[in-house]
Amino acid sequence: MNKTLLLFKTMVKMHFSMVGKDDKFKINVFIISLALIPIGIMWMFLLNTIISSLYQVLEPTGHESFIIAIGLILTGILLLFTSIPSILSSFYFAEDIEDYLAMPFHPYQLVIGKSLAPLLTVYGISAVVILPILFFYGLAYGSGILFALNGFLTFIFFPLIPFILSALMVMVLMRYANISKNKDRTKFVAGMFSLFMIVGFNVIIRMNQDTDQLSQGLGKWLEQQDQLLWNVTKFIPNVYAATKALEVDVWWHSVLFLVLFLLITVIAITLFIVFGQRFYYQGVLGISGGGKGKKVEDIESRTSSRSILWSYTTKELKTIIRTPAFFMNCVINSLFAPFFIFIMMFIDEDIGAMASTLQSIAPKSILLALFLFSIFVLGTNPTATSAISREGSNWFTNLYMPIQPKTILYGKLLAAWIVESVSIVLLLILFGFVINVPIFVLILWLILVVGASWISNLIGVFIDIHNPKLKWNDEQQVFKSRFAPLQSLLILFFGFGTLVLFLWFLPFVTNVWITFLILGIVIGTSIYFTQRKLIQTVDTQFIHIMEKQ
Repeated sequence: MNKTLLLFKTMVKMHFSMVGKDDKFKINVFIISLALIPIGIMWMFLLNTIISSLYQVLEPTGHESFIIAIGLILTGILLLFTSIPSILSSFYFAEDIEDYLAMPFHPYQLVIGKSLAPLLTVYGISAVVILPILFFYGLAYGSGILFALNGFLTFIFFPLIPFILSALMVMVLMRYANISKNKDRTKFVAGMFSLFMIVGFNVIIRMNQDTDQLSQGLGKWLEQQDQLLWNVTKFIPNVYAATKALEVDVWWHSVLFLVLFLLITVIAITLFIVFGQRFYYQGVLGISGGGKGKKVEDIESRTSSRSILWSYTTKELKTIIRTPAFFMNCVINSLFAPFFIFIMMFIDEDIGAMASTLQSIAPKSILLALFLFSIFVLGTNPTATSAISREGSNWFTNLYMPIQPKTILYGKLLAAWIVESVSIVLLLILFGFVINVPIFVLILWLILVVGASWISNLIGVFIDIHNPKLKWNDEQQVFKSRFAPLQSLLILFFGFGTLVLFLWFLPFVTNVWITFLILGIVIGTSIYFTQRKLIQTVDTQFIHIMEKQ
């Protein structure tokens, strides 16, 4: 037990180490935390509306505890599937696995230690979902200290069983399925599966007309399901006990179910340790093996005379496409917003009817609205903000290659711009063929958004080159616990958002061509000064990057 605690404590210190973090990092954390407050308020308002509507329907029939049961079961299913990619990365595909295997630890001790990173994701999702549900339900229920105590223990221990179930499935799969030689493909499939689960959940929600009707319809259905609580325990067994523990009308009844809930959790932890001891080492053996059957090709036949800039850009694009973590975060995630809009257009009649109302909207307003939405989509793409960090420990090789730092920088910028162009093409199809935006407004928008995309990449690379993350053991760590993408989005969105608001309300800017001219001048000026500043600092930053790490 002492070795287990020591290993876990060491991994916690390594994960949360503030060594090398300057005051700028702390300031960024503070600013971004403030920026997330409005999003949190909107999420709280949505949950409060759903829970209060459900409570009004279920309270007269005595089934109000179904609110907690449904909240826990949905959260458990979400945790069950979204934790699989992080478990795979942390348990099997991290680069420090071989270092720990040589240490005098039992397999179950390594499994407990490697659970840190996936558990952070699990508890992050739980804090966003479970805590607000318990809080708003407690306000409606008029609960007291016993409910608060049971709710706190539910938040602490409930996420463990979905996480353990995911870990058990992964360990058994890795033990008996020979997928170690296709680890990149495995991580890609797991990530895509989680993404489709999230998209599917949003589609189901969007298929309902509004929040109140969804809550009332769900409440009426729940009134007829007397065995619902017992049925959900077939999938996640601690839901029933946790729900009954939060019914505090009879205190000793609540305490008994709380003990049962904790007992189920202890049994699950014991199974986790037993399975880890039995299956972990067998699954991790040969994890570094490569694939077989690659063809031997003539190098000279594939060698052609190309510019250094385009060769480096091609190398960056291949790295992004061939690395599952980079492909998921830089390409797939950036397509989520356009893809989700496509879905809403087909399943929501009100949004689908938007095309018919465009004829009555001024072209200037259409251009500004499309431009602002596109800025948000482009700003969420982390390709530029991870341009330097993706190199990892191999960054030092750039210092010895016979390539100018400016060429390397432009290669990364071009690669990020090409990746973002995929989102631009999807938005072009969405605006032009689905929403039926007027053709001349669409052309003006396309010109502006191409320039805005270049600015987005300039800002992203500028942020990343000044504060890169080169020390990582798994590719997912390039994107986790980093504020660079959000910082770039805030700079881009609030900068152009302010300009769009001014142009929207200024009385003398009524013509779409004047609006286009002003936006074009601002974008061109921003490109000139941002690019000039980035080029001025690139030579010194290339040398100091390794020193900062």
